[in-house]
Amino acid sequence: MKRNRYLLCSLAILLTILSCKGQVYTVSGADSLLRHLQTAKQNDTYVRAACQYAQWLYRIRELDKADSLLKRAEVLAVGLHDSMGLQQVYVHFGNAYLLRPGSTHLPKAKAYFEKARQIIINNHLPPSELLLAITGLGEVHYFSHQYEPALYHFLASIRLTEQYRLTNNVTRAYLGVSEIMGILGRDKERDKYAQKAYAIAYHDQNKLMLFWAEGTMTALLKRQHNYKEAIHHLVKILSYTDQLLFKSWKINIYLNIGDCYNQLNQPGNALRALKLAEQYAHGKSFKAHDMDRLNVSFALGQHYLTHQNYRQAESYFLKSWKIARQLREPLDELDASEGLSKVYAKMHQYAKAYHFQMASTRLNDSLLSSKATQKTRDLLTKAETEKRDAQIKLLNEQKKRAQFQRNTWIAGTLLLLVLAAAISAWLLNRAKVRRLREAQTLRQQIAHDLHDEVGSTLSSISMLSGHTDTLLSQNKPEQAQQMVQKIYTDARQILESIDEIIWTINPGNDSLKRIALRLQEYAQPLMESKGIVLHFSAETSLDDYSVSMEVRRNLYLIGKEAINNLIKYSQATQATLRFELQKDQLRVLIEDNGRGFDAAQASFRTGQRSMKQRALAMGGTLAVHSMPGHGTRLQLIMNP
Repeated sequence: MKRNRYLLCSLAILLTILSCKGQVYTVSGADSLLRHLQTAKQNDTYVRAACQYAQWLYRIRELDKADSLLKRAEVLAVGLHDSMGLQQVYVHFGNAYLLRPGSTHLPKAKAYFEKARQIIINNHLPPSELLLAITGLGEVHYFSHQYEPALYHFLASIRLTEQYRLTNNVTRAYLGVSEIMGILGRDKERDKYAQKAYAIAYHDQNKLMLFWAEGTMTALLKRQHNYKEAIHHLVKILSYTDQLLFKSWKINIYLNIGDCYNQLNQPGNALRALKLAEQYAHGKSFKAHDMDRLNVSFALGQHYLTHQNYRQAESYFLKSWKIARQLREPLDELDASEGLSKVYAKMHQYAKAYHFQMASTRLNDSLLSSKATQKTRDLLTKAETEKRDAQIKLLNEQKKRAQFQRNTWIAGTLLLLVLAAAISAWLLNRAKVRRLREAQTLRQQIAHDLHDEVGSTLSSISMLSGHTDTLLSQNKPEQAQQMVQKIYTDARQILESIDEIIWTINPGNDSLKRIALRLQEYAQPLMESKGIVLHFSAETSLDDYSVSMEVRRNLYLIGKEAINNLIKYSQATQATLRFELQKDQLRVLIEDNGRGFDAAQASFRTGQRSMKQRALAMGGTLAVHSMPGHGTRLQLIMNP
C-alpha cells in the first residue's frame, strides 16, 4: 500500500497550531497570563484570559488542565451573560476536541462549534467570530469524511473573508478547500487554492499561519517533484518550530527532508535527516507521540530496505509494527507487515516472509471490506428511507388496500435487511491465503456490480411506487395492484440473483462436492415439477478437491444452463446428474432419455457456444451428444 505519510499540507497538521485570535505566546507570556488569572477578578476579562491560557495549555499538551480551565470560564461567562466570552469558550472547546486522536471526539467538537455559531448569530457578534465557528465546522466534517458539508462550510468562510475583508485566521478555509479538491481529483483547483492559502498567510494577522503556509508550499512542490525547492521551504519551517514552540513538529519536518533527499538519490543526507527525526522522537525535551515514533521507525525501515541493509530494516519495521498494533492502527500495521515480508524474503527467511505476507493480506482484505460495507450500508439506508416515504403515502391514500401495501412494505424492508446481511457477510468472508490475491480483483468487481444493481433496482421500485400513487388517484386500483405485484416480483428476482452471487464467492463452497450438491438442489424441484425422475450421484472424494472462485462460478453456470435446457426442451422422464473422478480428472455427466435434437442446428438455442467457452476458460472440454429420439448426453471433462 503506497501512501505519502509526511505531506505538510494535511489539515491534521494544522490542528496543532489552531489559534482563536492569533496570539503567539512565549513561556514568559504564558506565565504572565497565569499570574493574571490567579489575581484577577471574576469578570469578562477573566473569561478571555482563561481562553488564551487554555490555548497555551493545549499547545503544550496539558489537555486536562486546559479542559478544566475552560469549564470554569464557561460557568462564569453564563453567569455574566457574556455572549462574546461564551462563544470563544465553545470555539476553544471545539478546537480542543479536534486535537484529540480518534473519530469519537468529532461529535463533541461539532456540538461546540454549532453552539458558538448560534450564539454569534443570535447576538449579532462580529463576522470575524462567525468565521472561526464556521471554519471549525468545516474541519469537523472534513475529518468525518463528509466532504460535501465540509466544502460548504469552507466556502462560506471564504465568502465571509471576501465580503468583510477579514485578515485573521482566513488561511484555514482556503487550504480546507484545497484539501477537498485534491480528494475529489480536481488537481488544478487544489493547487490554485493551495497557492491562494500560501499568499494569504503572509498577510494573515495570525502569524502561526506562516508555519502552515510553508507546509502548504512544501506539499505542492513535492507533488511537482521539485524536491530541492521543497527542502528550502522545509528548512524555513524549522526556524518557526522554535519560535512557536512547535518542537514536536521537527520530527515530521525531518521525515519530509529525508523523503526529499531520498527522492534526489542522496542517501547520506536522507539518513542524517531521518536520524535527527529519530533523535527528537526519543528525546526528553518534549513528549513525542507514539505515532511520531511509528512514522520514524517506518521511514528508517524503508530507507534501509532500499539500500539493502536488511538487518537494520528488520529492526525498524518490527518497531513500527509493534507500535501500530499497540495503537490499533490497521493501515500502519499493514504497511509494516508488507515491509517485514519484503525484508525477510531478501534475507531468505521465507517462513517469516510468508507469515507477514499473510498478515498483510488479511489486513488489506479487512480494510477493503470495511470501506465497502460502509458504502453498502449508506446506500441501503438511503434506499430504505425513500421506500418508507413512498409506502406511507400510498397507505394514506388507499385505506382499503392497507394490509396489502403493508405486506409489500414489510417484504421490501426484509429484502433490504437480507441484502445488508448477505453483502456484509460476503465482504467479511476471506478466501484462503494462497488464492486471495487472485480473487481480490474479481471480488471488487462483483461488489461494484452488486451495489449498482441494488441502487438501480431500488430506484425502479421507487418509481413504480410513485406510479402506483398516480393510478390510485385516478381510481384505477386494479392497475395499481399490478404495479405492486411487479414490485414484489422484482424484489424476489433480486433476492435470488444475490443468493447465487453470495454462494459463488463464499469460500466455504470451494469443494467440488459443494458444487455438485448445489446443482442437485437447483435441479431437483424443477425436475419434480415436470415429472422427471432425477438420478444423482457424487463421489465422496470430491470433498478433497478445492477450486478457485472463477472455476466454481463457470462450473455452476454450465450445469445450470444444461439443466434448464433439459427441463425446457427434452420432454424426458428420466435424467442423470453424475460427478466422478477418473485418473485425477473430473467428469460431469448430465443425461436424459428425452426426444433429443440435432446438436449442430440447435447450438444457438441451447447455449452450447457459451457453455463451451466457459469450459475452455477452466482448461476443460465440453462434449454434447444428441440425436432426435435418442435423448441427450452432455459431458464435461477438466482437471480440478
